[in-house]
Amino acid sequence: MFEQISFIQKKKEDRMSYSLMEIATQITRWTVPLVLILGILANFLNIIILRRCNMKHHSCTLYFITLSINNLIYTSICITSNLLFDGFGIDLTTYSNVFCKLDTYLLNFCPHILLYMLVLASIDRYCSSSLNIQRRRFSNVRIAKWSILIALIFTALFMLENAISVNLINNGFFQCTINTNSILVQILNSLQIIVYVIIAPFLMILFGLLTIHNTNQFRRNHLIAFRYRPNERQLTRMLIVQVSTHILLSLPFSVLFFMLIIPISFKSTIMFYFLFVIFKIPFYIAFITPFFLYILSARLYRHEFILLLKKICRIHRNGIIHPMRT
Repeated sequence: MFEQISFIQKKKEDRMSYSLMEIATQITRWTVPLVLILGILANFLNIIILRRCNMKHHSCTLYFITLSINNLIYTSICITSNLLFDGFGIDLTTYSNVFCKLDTYLLNFCPHILLYMLVLASIDRYCSSSLNIQRRRFSNVRIAKWSILIALIFTALFMLENAISVNLINNGFFQCTINTNSILVQILNSLQIIVYVIIAPFLMILFGLLTIHNTNQFRRNHLIAFRYRPNERQLTRMLIVQVSTHILLSLPFSVLFFMLIIPISFKSTIMFYFLFVIFKIPFYIAFITPFFLYILSARLYRHEFILLLKKICRIHRNGIIHPMRT
């Protein structure tokens, strides 16, 4: 009798597990393609608009451009790869050891670059809004270019371990597997997660609050506020909105990812897998939101976007061949 009850319970659990996996698969199939299309289009438009004359001369804009290029790469390659795996069971990393390493590398490199650009942009806005003239001098294009270069080199080297330690292994079937037995790999993975989940968000929040404090001081000092150009205020608003949105969208998945390196008993359950797949979607959305947030939060960006649309319409109208009348 007890064996029969146990069998029935196991059957119910299997049915529930299948249902959760099917729900996760269907949600991925229907939502992620839309995120993919919007992501490629939005980030491409972002790069074009931010490089227009009225915006490209600001140091903060350079961080936004780098961020958009990074987001475009992540959306085009990483989200496409994850969509095929989570939604259709097609694992591209099992077809080539090169793609196994490249995919693993980009899955770690791009999210970190996104965070580092937001951190650097937050520091830039803090310096730009400071009452201290010496501190405001750190907000310039030359320093921004050097900061971006250093961040790219540091992240590229910091993430190199991910590409080295992962390989395509044949255990009866091909699988892209990372070597977790190495102590060095475990230490570096732990550092990467701690930087991503704790340190970088803390710095973004810290400098965001300091920037808001500086902005409030500007309002009290009318002479300095007059010198603080409207474009700078709009760039600051664009950044604060983006930082807040990014933290809200990426936090659930980041927490689950952080739990993967901690020895907890429920991490391998079907519910954990279900949440892991579902929370990927808002994490993906964090890579496509800048374009929409900039339109909503900055009049300068909206103006440049409208000018771009008018230019495209004018080119299209001039390119139409009108039939000749006889």
